[in-house]
Amino acid sequence: MDYDPGRWCRGHKGILILALAAFFMTAYYAFPFLDGIILGSVFAYVGRPIRDRFGKRKGLGSLVAAICVVVPVFLMLGLGTLEVAGQIAALAKNQEAVRYWLGYLMQQMASELPTWARESLVAGLENAFGLIPPLAASIPILQIGRVASLGIINFLISFPICYFILLDGEAFVGSMISLLPDEEMRMLNRYIHRVDRILSGIFIGTVYTSIVGSLIAAAVFYLFGIPRPIALASIVFIAGMVPILTSWVVLVPLAIYRYFTMGLEGAVIFFAIASILIYLPSELFIRPYIVSTRSSLHPLLVLLSFFGGALVAGIGGFFLAPSIVGAIVGIYQVRREEMASSGPENQALE
Repeated sequence: MDYDPGRWCRGHKGILILALAAFFMTAYYAFPFLDGIILGSVFAYVGRPIRDRFGKRKGLGSLVAAICVVVPVFLMLGLGTLEVAGQIAALAKNQEAVRYWLGYLMQQMASELPTWARESLVAGLENAFGLIPPLAASIPILQIGRVASLGIINFLISFPICYFILLDGEAFVGSMISLLPDEEMRMLNRYIHRVDRILSGIFIGTVYTSIVGSLIAAAVFYLFGIPRPIALASIVFIAGMVPILTSWVVLVPLAIYRYFTMGLEGAVIFFAIASILIYLPSELFIRPYIVSTRSSLHPLLVLLSFFGGALVAGIGGFFLAPSIVGAIVGIYQVRREEMASSGPENQALE
């Protein structure tokens, strides 16, 4: 007898209602931890090549992969956040020194301007800086603490989620689709494998590139004596997540800073060495190789999905939007291949 999905649903209506109710209740209570779930899933994609190297020792491989992926990211972002927080606290305690330094810097930058223009520029900067303390005082501290605490909890949750997805993720998906008839199961497997390949290329290429670039950046900034090297390296890590931005958003301002503190020669030397060591290995070798071999998604789609997802839904949307775009593209590609392969057969029947 042929399989009839509508008839099966009508015969199991009560079970379906209970299953849907349980699903929505679980989703409701798990929604505050959505960022951790998404991060854990992304980390699982990144750690899968490490896990596969352990062969049959899947439990040990999953644990090692989760540690190798989550710990460097946690250290980089955590230490960078602490440095930024410490710098903000120091600026708040030394406002007069900051005003003097900013005024001196602007005078150096505007040394060739007329006197009235230079004085207006410095006065405007000082007035703008004077607005910062009232704005900072108006920020709800309790809300910031709640958001920060929830962010830390989500990041901690991402570790066990990454581990268990690496350990049992494929088996869980296989057990779910095994409930379908053979024909539907084979067709669904094609879609799953294509989408999985695209998402693997996006996330592995993105995170590996960012980790390598940020680690190299921390060493380069430290050797050149750049203030707050870990905080700046964490910004390189975040910028490296988005194609095109990469490390330029950090290197260009730092080169300008070096120009005013060390002169033109110091700025050029820093920019050249930092670009070669940070940009070239990650952007010209790691990202193109991984993305081209694993994913066929256009870079523009990746860029727009990362930006759009981050603006709409924060950290979770930053990774969820590319997943949705990758799934849509994967389904479209498989469907197009099916139509192309069935075309000659249809013509022969006609």
